[in-house]
This record gives sequence, C-alpha cells and structure tokens, in this order.
Amino acid sequence: MLNQWKFYLTVFCAAAAVDSLAQDLPVAPAPWELSVSEGWVFVTPPILSSDFLPPGFANPLEATVERKSGAMIPDIGLIILVRYSETPVDPYDELIWIPGKWAYDTDDKGFRITNIYVSSNASVINGRRNWNIPKHVAKFDWQTSALGVTTVSVSSSGGKPFFSAQLLPTTLPIPIEVNSTLTGDYLTLIQPPLPAGNTTSAPAEIGTDEWVSFLLNTKTKTVAANTIIGNLPGGKLGDGVLYPNIAPLLPVGAKISGTLEFPVPEVLSNL
Repeated sequence: MLNQWKFYLTVFCAAAAVDSLAQDLPVAPAPWELSVSEGWVFVTPPILSSDFLPPGFANPLEATVERKSGAMIPDIGLIILVRYSETPVDPYDELIWIPGKWAYDTDDKGFRITNIYVSSNASVINGRRNWNIPKHVAKFDWQTSALGVTTVSVSSSGGKPFFSAQLLPTTLPIPIEVNSTLTGDYLTLIQPPLPAGNTTSAPAEIGTDEWVSFLLNTKTKTVAANTIIGNLPGGKLGDGVLYPNIAPLLPVGAKISGTLEFPVPEVLSNL
C-alpha cells in the first residue's frame, strides 16, 4: 500500500510540474517581427496530390489533419532553416518543411507548413496558438568549420538526428533588400486547426479549433548562394519518419539575413 501511494504521489508531482511549465511559458500574441541572423531556403519539387506526400511529411501527431481538407495544386515546396537572433520569445532555431500549396472549395489558395521543429517551448506554444503552426521542440546542433561549412543536425530529446545537412557557401553575401510583399499574396499560408499533443510530456503542444490564414513578409538584408548536402547515412537529409527524406529541386539555395513578419491571422470559418 505504501508503494502504491508513493507511485500516485510521484505521478501527481510530475503532472503538477508539467502544468506549471505550460503556465510559465510566455504568451506572445501576433503580430511578430523576428530578426533572422541566418536563414537558408531550398526549393523542393512540386507534389501534385496529397496522396504522394512522403513519409515524414508531418509529425505523426498531425499527419491526419495535415493531409486532409483541400486539394494540392502544382507549386513549389520549401526546406527552410532559420536562426532567429531576436523574437518576442527570445532567440531560437527552426526547421520547416512546406510541401506545397492547397486549394479549397472557397477559392482560397495557400501554402501549408506541415512539419516544423524549433528549439524553444515558448515558440512551440505561441506558434500553435497564434497561427496553427504545428511546432514541436527539438535539439539543434550547429558546427561551422574553418572553411565556412555549416553542419546542422536536428534530433528529438535523447534520440538520433532525424535531419542533418551540410551547408556550403558558394558566393559571398551581397547587401540587398528584397521585400516579399512584391509577390502580392503568393506567400499566403492557410493552416488547419491542430490536435493537442501529450499534455503530460509535451504541454506546449496545445490544440486549436479554427482554420487561419496569414501572409508572410520577409525583408532581406543580405543574400548569398549556398549548397546543401544530406548528412544522414546514404546522403539523406531526413530520416523519412520525423522529417521527410526529400531532396531540393536543385542543391543550390539562398542564404539570407533580415527580418520576418508574422501578422495577426484571419480566422477562416468557412473551410
């Protein structure tokens, strides 16, 4: 009986600690302006239908909701790595995959972030709360060689990397301002409501109830060309479980610095 009571007391204390963690995370409503110290963007080939989404296109928690609703239409996908030096919830790192664009019966069209990892629980809870971005926390390991080659590995707590890449500079950074608003509403994202994660082990993974839409705005300070090489066994970028085993359309992408603006989203009640 004593051991049973010890067990219940341990469970209660653990649950209280988790609840306390969620309550201690900062609330940072939209809009956000984030300073990008380093960001890498690589284009992936179009996916013509959600039937062809590869394994790891979404975290297992959100795979069902990220696959359903709307129809994929031909457009590019994106692999994005970002190091934020200033944000409303302090600096953090980020790994994103956007498979492409979806169209809806309402004539709305937008890209969709289906898989994203960040290095901060404060980013997780606010990204999910503000924009339905399906964030999960992960460990980021960055190494830069004397030749300027950056190696980044992303892993879950205590696990092997599920994403790893070498980023090689091919040109020097050019001071140039590019404002993504010049593309009109092309970078609109439409994100479905999210299921909640395990409230005991991951209290920051809150659920949401409504579809939202928002238009990203990026302003660059510098732009350079970089190449990307998969660093997992077999030259893979992702493990095909927690991140897709995909390759860019071309191995060359853009390395940028500047700012990224996440606006107050529009709630879409008719999707």
